[in-house]
Amino acid sequence: MKSSGRPLLGILEWLRPGEEERVERLLVDLKTIGVTELRTGISWADWHTEGGEKWYEWLLPRLAREINVLPCFHYTPPCLGIAPSQCSPPRNPKQYADFLDVFITRFGKFFEWVELWNKPRNPLEWDTALDPHWLIFCEMVGGAAHWVRARGKKTVLGASGPMDAQWVRLMCERGVMQYIDAVGIHGFPGTFEFWWDGWNAKIARVRKVLLHHRCKADIWITETGYSTWRHDERGQIAAFIDAMHAPAERVYWYGAHDLGVEQFLGENKFYSDEREHHFGLRRSDGSEKLLFRLLAQGGTEAVENSAWLGRRNAPPRTGKRPVVITGGCGFIGCNLAHALCLRGQPVVLYDNLSRPGVEQNAEWLHEDHGDLVQLEVADTRDTQTLARCVEQAAAIFHFAAQVAVTSSLTAPVYDFDVNARSTLNLLEILRELRNPPPIIFTSTNKVYGSLDDVDLRLNADRYEPVDEETRAYGISEDQRLDFYSPYGCSKGAADQYILDYTRTFGLPAVVFRMSCIYGLHQFGTEDQGWVAHFLINALEQRPITIYGDGRQVRDVLFVDDLVDALLLARKNIRMLSGQVFNIGGGVGNTTSLRELVALIGQLNESKPRIRLANWRPGDQRYYATNFSNFHTATGWSPRVGKLEGVRRLYDWLRKSHAARERLLAAG
Repeated sequence: MKSSGRPLLGILEWLRPGEEERVERLLVDLKTIGVTELRTGISWADWHTEGGEKWYEWLLPRLAREINVLPCFHYTPPCLGIAPSQCSPPRNPKQYADFLDVFITRFGKFFEWVELWNKPRNPLEWDTALDPHWLIFCEMVGGAAHWVRARGKKTVLGASGPMDAQWVRLMCERGVMQYIDAVGIHGFPGTFEFWWDGWNAKIARVRKVLLHHRCKADIWITETGYSTWRHDERGQIAAFIDAMHAPAERVYWYGAHDLGVEQFLGENKFYSDEREHHFGLRRSDGSEKLLFRLLAQGGTEAVENSAWLGRRNAPPRTGKRPVVITGGCGFIGCNLAHALCLRGQPVVLYDNLSRPGVEQNAEWLHEDHGDLVQLEVADTRDTQTLARCVEQAAAIFHFAAQVAVTSSLTAPVYDFDVNARSTLNLLEILRELRNPPPIIFTSTNKVYGSLDDVDLRLNADRYEPVDEETRAYGISEDQRLDFYSPYGCSKGAADQYILDYTRTFGLPAVVFRMSCIYGLHQFGTEDQGWVAHFLINALEQRPITIYGDGRQVRDVLFVDDLVDALLLARKNIRMLSGQVFNIGGGVGNTTSLRELVALIGQLNESKPRIRLANWRPGDQRYYATNFSNFHTATGWSPRVGKLEGVRRLYDWLRKSHAARERLLAAG
C-alpha cells in the first residue's frame, strides 16, 4: 500500500532461467527491507528456448507467494525476428500480443499489471536500424496493450530511456497511449545522466505531454538507481532519497544485488561498463551496503531520518582545521573523535560505514557534539574524496581497514586494496602537499606472525614464555616481522610504507602495532573485538566459540588508554616521527581465553556455553605487549586494569542490550 505523500517503493531485478538460488536470496532480502513490489523481465525469447516455459512455471508462482510482480515483457525470439536477434522487431507484430495472451491465460492470476517492452531507444533492446521510426514498435505495443486490457490487466508503457517526454508525445500521436494506464520513465542521476535538472522537472515535462493529449495515465519511475563503482554509498543514499521525493506514483529501485562475473548482458556478453556492476543494495560478495541496512532498520523513513548521513555539513566556524579520522565511525575512531570534540577540536569522520552498527556511533557523536562532527561517507579507495578531505586536515588518524584474518583468506585482493593500496593512496596525497599533516597509523601485532620462535610452556589455564625477560616484559618492537595470512601481509605492507615515506619523503608519521583493544561502542565479532564478542554472546545466551584450546594469551587494552596514547603521539609527533611502537595492555593486563570466560561467568552470574573449534592458521598462542619504548618517550602507561575495563564494557553492553529489548517490545 502506498505511503501518504511518498511513491510506492519496488525493486527491479532481471532474473534469468536457472537462477533459482538467486531468486530465493532476493525474496529474503525484500522481506528484510520491507519491500513487496518487484519489477522483473519476462523474456519472450527465453520462452522459446528449451526449459523456458518450465522456468516461468516455477518463477511466477514462487514470486507471487511473497510479493507483487510487475512483469516487463521484452526480447523477440530470434526465430520470429526480422533479423535473428532478440532485439529485432518481430516479422509479425501481432505475435507479441499472442504471446501475452498465452502468458496471461497460464499465469495471469499472479500479476495485475503488464509492462510492454523496455528501453526501445536502446539498440540492445530494440534494433532501430530495422524500425527507424518505431512504426513496427507502435503497431506491436498498441495492439498488445489493447488485448491486455481486454484480458482484464492494467498496462504500463515501458520507458524509452533518457528522452521520455518526446517518446511519450510520439506514443500519444500514434494512438498507443489510449490503451495505457501508466507510463514508465527512467533516470540515473549521478551515474549516467550528465545533465540532470531533477525528478520534478523531468516528470513535469512528461505530465505536460499527457495533459495536452488528455491522457490520464499515471507516471511511474520504473528504473532508477545509483552505481557505487567508486565506493560512493553517500551518493546512493542521496539518489534514493531524491527518487522517493519525486511526484511519481511508484519508484522501482535498481537493484538488490551487484552483478557478479557470471551475469551477462544480451547474447552472452559481459557488461563492459564497470558502473553496471555496482547498482545493488548488496555487494557481489553478499555484504550489505549502507542503504540496505537503513532500509532494514525502518524502510524509507529510516533512510530519510538518516539524511544527515547523505549530505556534507558545513565545517564549524571554530577557526581550527579538522582532524580527519579514517574509519572514524568504528569503535576506536568514535572514541578518539569523542575525546577530541570534548577538547573543542572539530573532526571529520571519514568512513564508508561498511561495518554493521557503526552508523549508531556516528549518530551518537552527532547528537553529542553537533557541528564539531562532520561525516564523510566515503571509501579510502576513493582518492578524489580522500584528497579533498585531508588537504585541510590538522592531523590524520588512519584506522580504516579490513580487520578480519578469515575475510582476508576468502578475499585477499579486497583485503590488499583496503589495507595496503588505500594507505598508499593516502601517502601519495600527503606527499603532494606543501605542509603535510601528521599521520598516526594503527597497525597490528599480526605483523609478527604466529610467533613460533617464542618458546612457551603451560601454566594452569594459560601459555607463558619460557624466556624470563619475555615473560616479564612482553614482545618488543625488536621481534622479527613475519607476515602471516593475507591480512598480516596487507597490514604489514601498509605499516612499512608509512615508515618508509617518513624516511624517504619526510612525512611526519607514527605507527602503532596494537594488541587487543576493547571498550565502549564496540561491536565485536570472532575476528575483531573478541572481548566484546564474548560478552555479547554471554548476554544473549549464545555459545562462545573458542578456536584452539582456550589457553592462548592476549594482553588487553581499554580504549580510553589507547586514546590517551594516540593523542600523545600527535602531540609529540616531531620527536616520535618515523618510529613504530607496540601498544597494548602489557603483561599486567593479560588473560587467556579460558580466564576471560570465567570472569564473564562471574559478571553474568551464569557460566557461558563454550563451543570448541580447530586452531586457525597463524593464531598466536601468546602475545603480550612490551610498551616500554612508548612509555620512555611519553610517560604513557595503561590506567584501566582488565577487571575494571571488562566490567565497564559489560555494564555498557548490558544497558544497550536492555534498551534494544525494550525497543523491540514496544513494537
